[in-house]
Amino acid sequence: MLFRSQPASAESASAGSVKSGPSTALPGVVKAAPITKAISTRLQKRRKKKRLEDIKRDMPKPPPRPAGEPTSPEDLQKLSDAAAGGNPVKKPGAPPIVRISDTQLRVGRMLVDREKRRLEVPIRVNMIQGILEYYGVSSNGKLHESVIEMGIEPSHLHLGLILLGVEQIVYDYGDYKKAPTVVKPGGRLKLTVKYVDPRSKKTREHNAEDWLYNRKLKGSPKPLAWTFQGSTFWQNRYGADMDRSVITLISDQIAVIGTTDGAGNPYQGEGLGFEVNEKTIPPKGTAATLIIQVLGDGKTPPK
Repeated sequence: MLFRSQPASAESASAGSVKSGPSTALPGVVKAAPITKAISTRLQKRRKKKRLEDIKRDMPKPPPRPAGEPTSPEDLQKLSDAAAGGNPVKKPGAPPIVRISDTQLRVGRMLVDREKRRLEVPIRVNMIQGILEYYGVSSNGKLHESVIEMGIEPSHLHLGLILLGVEQIVYDYGDYKKAPTVVKPGGRLKLTVKYVDPRSKKTREHNAEDWLYNRKLKGSPKPLAWTFQGSTFWQNRYGADMDRSVITLISDQIAVIGTTDGAGNPYQGEGLGFEVNEKTIPPKGTAATLIIQVLGDGKTPPK
């Protein structure tokens, strides 16, 4: 036999119904304030701050910096003075400097010839086509837009140029929307490449610009006005050693060497900037030497 539900009495129905309004609040219980957007944002910031503090606390501390590692332009100058005086700094972290003769030193893999006033840097051909923002970068740098890969630390190049007595160009980067203005011209450099042509097996030596194609001129440019601009230090580290940018074709204050004859940024217009000159560039991977020659007194542009 099935049981049929009995209709609720008026009294039970009245007792089971819930009425809205203040009479339903329980005595002694405070109603919670609604979570507003402002409160939610503050909570999120507080939680994010705590997470960052926890991550920072749990991260292993970096090892102490070597005593000989340069942390400022003044340190690089001191290293140069010591090397020029015949007593290269031997502390851990200092650039490896070997005195070859009274006029020649080797900084890392780079030869410094103080008599001929030039540097010899080992390089290899990195790109054989495509648009460029750099002439040269070090390993792990922006190799997708650089003609050559340079086998040196960027700070070694900076040190070598100081040893040759080259003065830096000084720019005013006040308005980032405009090209920087020159405050102090500094010295000028000439770049030459020397290599054995893999096809003819003959030694070739010519202007570094021959491997460039000016998109406006439709050919290789004349020798550019290369300058020693030096990199900046960031958190006591040489910026170019971290960024790996060495010789720039655009405005880049991180790179060690730049030019006042920039052709613009190739990403900003069809007729701007440089490409690889496919007619003159040797095969990818060709080993070569980049010769960086000081022009004039190295302190001002030659007339």
